[in-house]
Amino acid sequence: MKAIIVPGVTDLNKGDQALVWESYRLVKDTQLYDEIFILNSGDTPEEKSLLCQQSIDHGFKMIENILQHPRRGNHKKDEHIKESKTELAKQIKNASLDFLSTKTLIEICNNLPLVKKLYSEKVYNTVKEFSEADAVFVKGGGFIHAYGEKTAPYLMWYFLFYVRLAQKLKKKVVFFPNSFGPFEGLTVKSQVKAVFQKLDLTYAREHVSAESLEKLLEKKVPVEMDLGFFLQKGSQEKAEEVLRKYDFSNDDKIVGITIRPWRFPGHKDPESLYKKYIDSVVALTNHILERGYKVALCNQSLGPNSHEDDRNAIKDLLKQVNHPDVRWINENLTCETLKAVYSNFYFFIGTRFHSIIFSLTSLVPSIAIGYGGNKAKGIMGDFNLNEYVIQIQDVEPQILIGMYDKAMDEYNEVRQKISKSMNLVTESRDRLINDIKSLYQ
Repeated sequence: MKAIIVPGVTDLNKGDQALVWESYRLVKDTQLYDEIFILNSGDTPEEKSLLCQQSIDHGFKMIENILQHPRRGNHKKDEHIKESKTELAKQIKNASLDFLSTKTLIEICNNLPLVKKLYSEKVYNTVKEFSEADAVFVKGGGFIHAYGEKTAPYLMWYFLFYVRLAQKLKKKVVFFPNSFGPFEGLTVKSQVKAVFQKLDLTYAREHVSAESLEKLLEKKVPVEMDLGFFLQKGSQEKAEEVLRKYDFSNDDKIVGITIRPWRFPGHKDPESLYKKYIDSVVALTNHILERGYKVALCNQSLGPNSHEDDRNAIKDLLKQVNHPDVRWINENLTCETLKAVYSNFYFFIGTRFHSIIFSLTSLVPSIAIGYGGNKAKGIMGDFNLNEYVIQIQDVEPQILIGMYDKAMDEYNEVRQKISKSMNLVTESRDRLINDIKSLYQ
């Protein structure tokens, strides 16, 4: 049997990479499928190399992605907080044409000779692979949400395209643990409802999202662990080599930090909110240094666009912080190696939520700065760590400092809470494998 994992892998985002790699390992461990493919990504040769090469080197077999991003690989380096109206207009034009093309493709996908006649060889080959597959698995994550943006209708179409294609071809479809909601915007609720009512298996990765989706679908949604929790740690030797490169020693108490650019969708004046966020992390960094700890700034995501490139936010922070004990680990590490690096930290402050997951699974107490849906609030709540999560728009210097001091004062208790929750990881993974097997019984 054959399985395909969608959407496309993004090696530059280490959380996304971990989700795809762990989706593959989970599907493989069912021992049901002889062949497993993942979808590639990138709209230019350069992008494809950046987004897929680590996965190719890891041994994964790829299928061509046939739905381009509306940007078409055209990323403006100076637009990581607010996108210009000109660029948005170009993307809307591309999205409109893509919608018409992919809508027609789904309508005729069961007629391969017609697909071959009307579409490119690349599109035909990918549709053929889907038609020959037995199941399609949607990687874990948190991309099914919208805030009422004008682009929300296409956003949902874009994210759910491969699921629609698989359903039209009558394939089994499994949606691995995701965060869901909010569902604001024209057609968003109806699109989600139409697709999710027909899925074979659906999981939320935390209870806030489960309740949000249950309310929409009017049926129970099971909760299982985010697949990032299953990621196996890379080489400790390699991690120590990275830390030595940046002059960290085994005796150092290191506080890791991930930050990211964010456009604050649904909020007015994103520039001032972003400045407040960076200023707050600067204040916390100075507070950490005053308490005698060293700080490691880490790249959890490096693109492909400026909005997804954490290095832009790190540069903004370093404009205000100049201290020998603040070091930027400016590397493009695989998710497994990055997790091994984080396991050597004493504490962690993460905006990129999979940096928090990598840390929690190494029993490193952490503070989460949440963005983009319910994931941070929901997962930290499920770990009984509600007091150590704050949404990015609510961040203030004294709030962050207060959370940090509280976590340090209760350090051992926080570690015990994390350790207790980690016992649930293996059980969750086993349930997912058994559920997939049950589809064929």
